[in-house]
Amino acid sequence: MHKLNPRTAALLSAFGWAVGYLLAGKVLAVLLPVPPGGAARFFRVCLLAPLAEEGVFRGAVQRRAQPLGRGQAILLQAALFALQHGSAAAMAYALVCGLGLGWLADRTGQLWPGMLLHSANNLLVLAMG
Repeated sequence: MHKLNPRTAALLSAFGWAVGYLLAGKVLAVLLPVPPGGAARFFRVCLLAPLAEEGVFRGAVQRRAQPLGRGQAILLQAALFALQHGSAAAMAYALVCGLGLGWLADRTGQLWPGMLLHSANNLLVLAMG
């Protein structure tokens, strides 16, 4: 059996986590739809999404992509994070946020600071309508 190059294995693992998150989110949206507004939307947008996205993108994806190099791992997770945000404007904004959050996770070695910032960001976006 052929063994994968560590860089190829890192890329495949990172992409696998991102695709798995995207598919799981689509399934959950169908199975557990959240009406617009209210506490359920706040919980999902300001608490659940930041926790899940930081865990997947800055946690699993960025850490698995480390064999590519620190900068490349940050860039890869930010690009995958941006791609799952829909419109071009949302993707551009998410790319910038993903780069900053990736840098923060790399710099601190922790996910919780990014989770707090991500939650605050989503709260502002939600408040702006």
